[in-house]
Order: sequence, then structure tokens, then C-alpha cells
Amino acid sequence: MSWFDAVPQFVLAVALLFIPGLAVAFAARLRGLRVFAVAPGISVSIVAVSAIAAPFVGVRWSLLPVLVTAVVVTGLAFAAAIVVSRKRAPLPPNRSRSAWAWGSVGASLLAVVLAAVLISRRLIQAIGQPEAFSQTFDNVFHLNAIRYILDTGSGSSLTLNAMTGATSYPAAWHDLVSLVVTAGGGGIPESVNVINIVVAALVWPLGCLFLAQTIWGSRPAVLLSAGVLSAAFGAFPISLLDFGVLYPNFLAVALLPLVVAITLEMLGLSQVPANSRIIAALVLLAVLPGLALAHPSAAMAWIAMVAPPVAYVYACLAVRTLSSTLGRRRVLAIVAFTAAAAAAVVIVRILWNAVRPPAEAAFWPPVESTGQAIGEVIASSAIGRPVAWAVLLLTVVGLYVTVRSVRHVWLLGTYAVVAFLFIVVSSFPADEFRSFWTGIWYNDPPRLAALLPMVTLPFACRGAVVIWELILKAGRTGQAFLSHRRSAGGGSAAGAGLVKPVTYLVASGLVALVALGFVTQRQNVRQAQDSMAGSYRLSDDSPLVSKSELELIDRLPGEVPADAVMMGNPYNGSSLAYALADRKLIQLHILSAVPDGTAALLNGPVPAKDDPSVCPTVKKLNIEYILDFGHREVHGRDNGYKGLDALISAGRATLEDSQGQAKLYKLDLCPASSE
Repeated sequence: MSWFDAVPQFVLAVALLFIPGLAVAFAARLRGLRVFAVAPGISVSIVAVSAIAAPFVGVRWSLLPVLVTAVVVTGLAFAAAIVVSRKRAPLPPNRSRSAWAWGSVGASLLAVVLAAVLISRRLIQAIGQPEAFSQTFDNVFHLNAIRYILDTGSGSSLTLNAMTGATSYPAAWHDLVSLVVTAGGGGIPESVNVINIVVAALVWPLGCLFLAQTIWGSRPAVLLSAGVLSAAFGAFPISLLDFGVLYPNFLAVALLPLVVAITLEMLGLSQVPANSRIIAALVLLAVLPGLALAHPSAAMAWIAMVAPPVAYVYACLAVRTLSSTLGRRRVLAIVAFTAAAAAAVVIVRILWNAVRPPAEAAFWPPVESTGQAIGEVIASSAIGRPVAWAVLLLTVVGLYVTVRSVRHVWLLGTYAVVAFLFIVVSSFPADEFRSFWTGIWYNDPPRLAALLPMVTLPFACRGAVVIWELILKAGRTGQAFLSHRRSAGGGSAAGAGLVKPVTYLVASGLVALVALGFVTQRQNVRQAQDSMAGSYRLSDDSPLVSKSELELIDRLPGEVPADAVMMGNPYNGSSLAYALADRKLIQLHILSAVPDGTAALLNGPVPAKDDPSVCPTVKKLNIEYILDFGHREVHGRDNGYKGLDALISAGRATLEDSQGQAKLYKLDLCPASSE
């Protein structure tokens, strides 16, 4: 399969991620870039919420519940917009504002195109072929979870993890991919890659543009810089498509910029006039479910990131209120503000404790010294990646300019919060202090490293604009100097031979844009791409599924009945036969619970034929085959399951097919089960 063959799936993925949200955004009468930036966040919410609701009304998971939910939410948005618009005076027409808006539209479009090209090019090169899949630990769960949704007809986050014998799991990403599989007709791996590329190349850059515009305004220089810089970090989006592999986390982080930007609009901190702070609040309510159902840790990251701007707005409001009230009203105001602050602290504290994995799952250790961690934050080189020199320079300039102005002091707070979390997780001792602050992210440095680009980009963008302004100033100075020299020389046309201002602006802008793209696409992102490429390559010794193992998996539909169940060692990738060939094993994830009554089969000793302690389970689960991929697991270790070897050695299984070291056996243990 070629990437050209996957074009229909790309079109479907774009439609799925944008059309429901665009309908709601237009109904809410949003304007400008925010319409397209918030659309994916609303769409993900609609998809994830409709997946939860569908089982309660007896509807099988498909595009139908998504369509119904989208229509309902669009109607609510339209009604809300009408109510709010009646309370607001219409803005007077302004031709200069309209011309400026069209300039911003052109810059936004060019910025998104540049970002999409830069990001998708690297991802396509890293993935290789559309049907390639990540040869990593967590991918066994993610790919099989998609097949589980297709089999059960339920994409609910409340039931998805029943596949492993556990409780709920955030299913927004899996829901999106499952819809692309069912509506697009492609396989699971190619649908995974299509969704991921669209999210990385469109959703993430649009969110970054929206965030930069919200903070710094809608000047073309801001938008173009943000577009190029969204593709300038190895830590995101590439890293989360390599490490883990953390697909749900990847989707959630890609949504974070737009969620933070709409929060800033609601708080009144946006530099671009918004429709209404009430509408902004309603849009925020519309995108938060998608963020949380993509991955709850991102919702907690959102709380951490917006804490400084919320505190800033709270402090400003408190100062204004208290300075303008006297006597009893002032006392009441003090009590009200104090109560509100206390309530916010209590709520966040409760959430901070509640939204975190079990302690035994957050076992990742620190990886470097505190000095290294601080340096990596500033240099955009987490974790252990090459220094992004151009981004470093722009960030330092942006930080310097921001520090000199108290107008965006809250932005410095947001940067400090994320930097603090990364420094703690990557360098502090593995104790209770570290777990309190970073246990939400499994105490896992790469997960928090992926948040750094989002808080670094606004400063790098500001630095790029400052340098661009210096270039323009130097150009105007040069033009004025040459014009003065010609005038002093008595020329009849003092300006003859000089470059027109508009021509100079366009030409220098294009040169600066190309230069920015060149200097930011260096070793930092190249190394991230190379690392990702290694995770997606299929070879004779691939860590999860090798070439010979995949060839045997491809033959399973013709050799194993659809209702038969196989036994295998999930650590060696055999469980992926479920996702890739639609043939089920007793464990569908490496960390799945072992079904009752099968421990003896997996670990020994060898049971006798027609053993009454084993055969009822064999019959109940319809276990008929052993899929033997050996003992080398995804991390290169030997994870046991020696009972399967013993069954084969004792003649309790007959070889049916083999490819290299991969073998398929027919179980001959309980003959009555096949009657």
C-alpha cells in the first residue's frame, strides 16, 4: 500500500476531526482562526461522549451516534449564540480592520500549510509505509483495543478496558481510529497512522497558531512564526509517536494549545477580540470532555498551565474590587474572594489526588541531574536530545522581552509551572515529593517533556517577531540613508532605484520565513525522526513482531476458525494477531489478567488429557490453538510462559503451520471440546 492509496482515509480523518466541530463553531458564531482551531477539540468531545452514550440507548458504535450528537450540540450552540448576541451591540464596520483580517487569514493559511508539510514529511519518512506499526510495548493494547471496539460495537471509555479485565480507560483516540477503519475500509495500522498524521500536522499547528494569536495578537509575523515553530520540537509531536507508544497522550497534548487559548479568551487575556466571554466559556465546556477522554493527565496539565493566568486575573479583579469599595461591602468582598480562592484550592487538591494511576504503575525513575534538566528546558533539548540552537536563541529573546513587560507576567508563570514539573520528574529523588507533583504523569519524564514545546513556543514566537522587527527597522534605516544620499547628490528622482516598501516587506518576509524553517529543522527534530523510524521498521528481528511472525499472522484467517481462541505469550507480540488478523488470544494485552483456569496451561505443569481441572475452561473459552513466537519479549527479555513449551513437548499440540521461528499449533488436550 502506498501513501497515495491512503488519501481517501486522510480525507475521512480530516472530515471526522473537523466537520462536527466546525458545525458547532459556526453555529456559535465564532470568527477567524478560532473557528478552525477549536473545531478538532469540539469534534473529539462529540466523538468520545457519543461513544459513551451509545450503549445506554442500545446503538452500536458507528458514525450515526456521532452525527446525532453533533446535530444536538450544534443546535445548542446556535441557541446560545442567539441569546448572547441579543445582549451585545454589533461591532461597527471597519474597512481597515477587514483588510487586516484578510492579511491574517492569508498568513494563517500559509502558516498551517508550512507546518503541515514540515511535520507530515517527517512522520511519513519515519513511519515508512502506511501499514507499518510501532514495535513498542503499549501498542499491543492500543491496536487490540481498536479491534475490541469493532468486535463489541462499543467505544465507551467506561467499558474499553474490560478487554484486559480492568476498569475504564480514556477511549477518544481509539474511537477516532475505529471510525476511520469502519467508514474508510482500511486496516487498523494504516488508520492509526492516518489519524496520527492529521492530528500532528493539522490539529497541533492550528492550536499553536491560536495560542500565539491569543497571547501576541494576529499580526502575520506572529502567525507565520508560530506555524514554523510548531514543527521545530523533537519533544512533540514526534516523541509521543515513538515512546511508549503513547497515542492517547499524544492526542491529548495536541489538543492542549487550543484548550489553553480558549481559556485565556474566557479570562479576558486575549489580544484578539472574541465574540463573547460567555461564548468562550461555553466553548471551553465543549472541548474539555474531549481533552479528558483523550487522556485525563492532559486535563490536569491544563489546570496546572492555567493556574498562573487565573491567579493573575483573580488578583487584578480583587485589587480593583477592594480599592473601589468601602465599609461593609469591602468586608463582604474580602470574604467572597477568600472563599472563592479556598474553594478553588480544595477542588484542585482533590483532583490532583484523584486523577493519577496506581503507585505501582508510576515507577519510572529520574534520569538526570537538576542542572541538566534546567538546561534542557531552556535549550528545548529534553530528554537528552541535541540542543535546538535556533529555538534556544528565540526563546531567550522572547523571555527577555516578556520579563521587561509586566503585561504577560502570567505567561512566565505558566512556563515556570511546566518547567518545574519537568525538572522534578527528570531529576528529583524518587520519593513522595516527586510522586505528589508528577505521579499524574506516571513519574515518566518523556510525558512531561512533551508539554515543554507548548509553553516554549509562545516565547520563541515572540523572539522571532522581535528579530523580524529589527530586520525591518534596519531595512527602513538603510532605505532612508540611501534616499538621503541620492537626494543630497541632487538626483532628479531621489527614490529611483530603491526597493518599494511593500516589495521589500514581502521579499524579506519570505527570506526570513525560509531561514526560520531551515534553522529550526536541524538535529533536534532529525534525531526524533530517526528514533521514531527505528520503532516502526519491520525486520527479521523486530522487537515486537518480526517479518516471519507477521507472515504467519497474515495466514491465520485461513487457518484458524473465527470463533476459535489461541494461547500465546503476550510479551512476544503474538497477541497482535487479534488486531492484525481478527483472531483472538486469551490475553489481548501484555498486562491483561489471566483468565481463570488457564494458569496451569500457561505456566505448567502439563495437565493430563481430559483433565477435569483444565478442560472445562478450555471448552468454555474455546481454546483450540497455540501461537508460538518464542520467548524473546518486546524488551529483549525472557518472560516465561513455559507451560506452552511443556504442552508442545508433551505432545499435547500438533504443528499446523510455521514461518521461520513462528509456529501455529493445534491443541490436542481436551478432544471433547472439538466435538
